[in-house]
Amino acid sequence: MKKILLILIMLFTVGCSIEDPNKIKETEKLINTPVVEPQEPVYTDTNPIKVGLYKKGKLVKEYNTKFQDRKDIAVFDIVYSNLDDLGSTNLKDNWYKYYNEYTDIKDYKTGFYISFETSEKKYESLIKDPSKQHDLHPYLYYYIYDGVHASGHYTHLEMKDLKEDTIYASIKLYMHLESKDIISPITFTVFTYKDDNDFIDGHYSGNSFYTIEIENK
Repeated sequence: MKKILLILIMLFTVGCSIEDPNKIKETEKLINTPVVEPQEPVYTDTNPIKVGLYKKGKLVKEYNTKFQDRKDIAVFDIVYSNLDDLGSTNLKDNWYKYYNEYTDIKDYKTGFYISFETSEKKYESLIKDPSKQHDLHPYLYYYIYDGVHASGHYTHLEMKDLKEDTIYASIKLYMHLESKDIISPITFTVFTYKDDNDFIDGHYSGNSFYTIEIENK
């Protein structure tokens, strides 16, 4: 009896140690199957807008001015065009004329980028609204204007002034202090964008932009 019981125990132990062949195949399949990493969606910019910086209806291609403390650098108009000459100096007329050449662009907005270097470091600011107008203190300030809706004398926009139909039609760059410490041209870009997908690591990545260099001369 003891001998029979011992044989049964041995058979049971051996049986437990033999794995199911189907389970072995499934395990091997899992081990040999490559891990597929999720793919990031490919960014595609479908923005159709051409944009430019203008003074008196002429496209600004380069700008030279003497950097001086507490002096305006320049006021630039923003128009959705790249034409060299708009044929008019009227900002309101120019803005609507070229805006209306596009369809279905009401969701696009205007932004700016400014950068320059001092002997200490590079300064830069990505601008989507008036909240960062002193972001480049003490060197440079910016002021945005809606000259399309305004009439008569008007001042620069503050955050409290923004409405659904506010237009960033002009921007003034103002040299505040320490102008002598700026050792590079000021890079100034205007761009149009729809949402956060148009930015990578805090920088504009779309194709609707216009850039000029402002030289200290």
